[in-house]
Amino acid sequence: MKTDAGVRSRRLAIEVLTKLEKEGAYVNSALAQALDRTDLSARDKAFVTALVMGVMRQRDALDATISKHSTRPLNKMPSLLLNILRLAILQLEFMPEIPAAAVVDTSCKLASILGHRGLVSFTNGLLRNCILKMQNGKAHNDITPEDNAETIAKKYSMPIWLVERWISRYGQEETTKLLVFAQTPPPLVLRTCTLAITREGLAGILANKDIETKEGSLVPDCLIVEGKSNRLHKSVNDLPGFAEGMFSAQDEASAFVVTVLDPKAGEVVVDLCAAPGGKTTYASELMNNSGQIFAIDKSDKRLENLRLNRKRLGLSNIRTLSGDATSLELPERPDRILIDAPCMGTGVINRHPDKRYHLGQSDLKSLVELQRALLENAARQLKDGGVMVYSTCSIEPEENIENFNWFLENHKNFEAENIFAFLPEKAISDWQNKSADWLNGMQNEAEKGAIQFLPSRHDTSGFFISRMRKVSE
Repeated sequence: MKTDAGVRSRRLAIEVLTKLEKEGAYVNSALAQALDRTDLSARDKAFVTALVMGVMRQRDALDATISKHSTRPLNKMPSLLLNILRLAILQLEFMPEIPAAAVVDTSCKLASILGHRGLVSFTNGLLRNCILKMQNGKAHNDITPEDNAETIAKKYSMPIWLVERWISRYGQEETTKLLVFAQTPPPLVLRTCTLAITREGLAGILANKDIETKEGSLVPDCLIVEGKSNRLHKSVNDLPGFAEGMFSAQDEASAFVVTVLDPKAGEVVVDLCAAPGGKTTYASELMNNSGQIFAIDKSDKRLENLRLNRKRLGLSNIRTLSGDATSLELPERPDRILIDAPCMGTGVINRHPDKRYHLGQSDLKSLVELQRALLENAARQLKDGGVMVYSTCSIEPEENIENFNWFLENHKNFEAENIFAFLPEKAISDWQNKSADWLNGMQNEAEKGAIQFLPSRHDTSGFFISRMRKVSE
């Protein structure tokens, strides 16, 4: 049967979603593999991405809607049918630009192609019933003051224990903002390789291909892809300038970690948890491709992407090493060490929407133990006078400020260093306009050596960043 691009796109999305369920794969890698082997257009690939990521962000809420309109329990539905319905409800509730009739039509075609006549009838009936009963004008996950943590968790497809933690720490209003961020597709951020081109030069090349960008507020080397260009961009690998090593895709907060590390030309630098390598390559560029960087990761396979980007960017001062960074003896005592530690990742759930289904509260204790072991090994081998930056993409205090305080209390030969001075004026001005009170609080903490970015306040991923200097043995 000949199928149009709309059906093919949705079929590919269903294949990815089914793989995620059956094999426990991670969404970013499963999606990348699927898109690499298809001949769909760039626009259709972007649509597949939006569908898959949308379902992963909203899965619990979508299932609740399906259950409300279904005569069959969800646990009795075949995975194929459930994913067809999830895609359909996602489009009906969160993609209003797609006509409801088109959603029903393509969903029934998919049920016919992939299933049988019974699935077609069931799909058609449920979706038409859903459309008839859908409340016009009300957002799917509007929060009311009467909602408890369990209700909020279901509406935002988040673990209830995490929602309860956030409400306890930040209150319901701030938690709602964090949940909205977690459901919002992230912008595409391109970090200019200034060894190859200026930021303005890269922006001009992209503009010639009708790709709109704006300068990052946190890291001036970054360009944020805007508007329609962000929604329908090609694969990063296909963008002009990528093959020539003019940029890398990297979140602004992630790049800012390297700004705080502040590596200098000619130094010896260690990235203790390097893969996939965005921070390593940025450090190399800031060092003008001189000195030596040791990029370490437990998995040699995970380092392969770093090696590919090292070659693409023309960087020659990076040496990769696989090993356990909690005990590995470094080839040299470094001037600077970066520990971007494994963590809960609660600050980047919007970039990794499936993470919410893998998060367990019990994981926190073992991660903190790992993080402290990394800090211990790094501190032991850093040169006197050397700088250590510890960061996570988490907003959980146990992994962040509590680790920072614990380390300084137990290592009197280290002192915290002011990192507020690394923040650009543009970012400070933007935050000042939002709230002078919490900006002042953040400045006070940053001057003491640590900063916590909250997506709800800083319009960036949730990162914790701290900087310490070893003053003596």
